[in-house]
Amino acid sequence: MASKYSNLILYILKCLIGTAIGFYLYRLYPTLGAWCLISIILVLAPDEKDAINLATSRIIANIVGAVIGLTLFYIHPINLFMICLGITASIIACELLKLQTATRSAGVALLIITMHQPGQYFWDVALERAGGVVCGCIIGMIITYIFHISLLKYKKAGT
Repeated sequence: MASKYSNLILYILKCLIGTAIGFYLYRLYPTLGAWCLISIILVLAPDEKDAINLATSRIIANIVGAVIGLTLFYIHPINLFMICLGITASIIACELLKLQTATRSAGVALLIITMHQPGQYFWDVALERAGGVVCGCIIGMIITYIFHISLLKYKKAGT
């Protein structure tokens, strides 16, 4: 029971630290920071035993979604058909890469990149959002790594 609460507290701390970093980036660079913040939270995992593996899978899936989203921009202007094609391609890519648990992350990354405000340059927005997704994934992985390496050292010292 204590382990359940310690995992919950650690997850809350990771999310709060990630939120603070993402919000700071959002204040400096609104578009990049907003998508970075979302990606940080998507990468963090509540369970300590699979946190590193899950974070890695989610990062790869986010990059898959981002690459597919950027490719769609190159192929054809974004519309419902292209988004559906991208979602399908993301699901298939995650299946081939054995990232089934992170398929949602790929879909979200694809949507982040392909959705845009009218009147803005599509390619610039897509690249900025892809940068935000990758930045958020890296920050999420660093937070996961720091927490779980520290936790392992703490547990080893306690035994």
